[in-house]
Amino acid sequence: MPRDESAEEDPLELVGMVMPGEPGQLEAMAECLVEEYVRLGWDGERLMALFATPMFMATHRIYRQKGEDYVRALIQRISAKWRPAATPSHPA
Repeated sequence: MPRDESAEEDPLELVGMVMPGEPGQLEAMAECLVEEYVRLGWDGERLMALFATPMFMATHRIYRQKGEDYVRALIQRISAKWRPAATPSHPA
């Protein structure tokens, strides 16, 4: 069998599927995604692009269902939570 083909019974073949969601799961997923990227150092503008671009299906679904204002507020809230604390200046 060629390398780029998989057998029908291949347990390692990637399969995508949509799972039904319980209330609140979309919001929890959005929070986790934003937190992940904020902790990687992404800024708000870059994160908004991730949500606004249809190519990124999971984040764009959140953007479509919850709206731009929701996403912006979420990014601001999570960014504030993970922003490094200011260190006091020490006199020389």
